[in-house]
Amino acid sequence: MSAVVRKSENNNINKEKSQLTKLYEMLREMFNTDYYGAVEIKFEAGKVTIVKKTESIKI
Repeated sequence: MSAVVRKSENNNINKEKSQLTKLYEMLREMFNTDYYGAVEIKFEAGKVTIVKKTESIKI
């Protein structure tokens, strides 16, 4: 039974890495494109639930 629990835990870790990878890629793109704005990240139970990206335009 412990093997089943470990497999489930590994699946959760892979999902978390996927969220972290997506956030990292989004932030890296913002740095590379001279993004001007704000990013709000909301968490529930240790997982990202909402990412709000607001871009401002310089005139």
